[in-house]
Amino acid sequence: MNQAELRAAIEAGTPFARTLGPVLVSVGDGEAVLRLDAPASLHNHVGGPHAATLFGLGETAAFGALLAVFPDLVEAGAVPLIKGAQVSYLAIATGVVTATARFGGQEDGVRESYARRGVAVFPVEVAMTVGDVEVCSMTAQMALKRF
Repeated sequence: MNQAELRAAIEAGTPFARTLGPVLVSVGDGEAVLRLDAPASLHNHVGGPHAATLFGLGETAAFGALLAVFPDLVEAGAVPLIKGAQVSYLAIATGVVTATARFGGQEDGVRESYARRGVAVFPVEVAMTVGDVEVCSMTAQMALKRF
């Protein structure tokens, strides 16, 4: 998967991701960085991106980190899914949010589990910031599954 294909897959991979409108800043080496300038239609009652918007951004960033490590498996038919997440909302996001997602598993172990069992689960750590302020942190349990 080349950079243009990665960008397209991350920014417009699902209808919900297209609704959010994240912009890929960078991807590579097990990491994806996305930027989101959420329109007012995605804000909450205090003027920042709604918690669901931040969750969606975190999930999309985690998907980007997954693609940074396993583009070959996804191209071969592995389906990426979020299995669960732990999210902490730390501050009200009042501006452009940057989400940095980092693959937190063991690549060889994930590949072996997927090859043997048809499923592999692994963590992706996501930090969301506005400027220098962390507004949300997420540990996403991502999965690759063969159907």
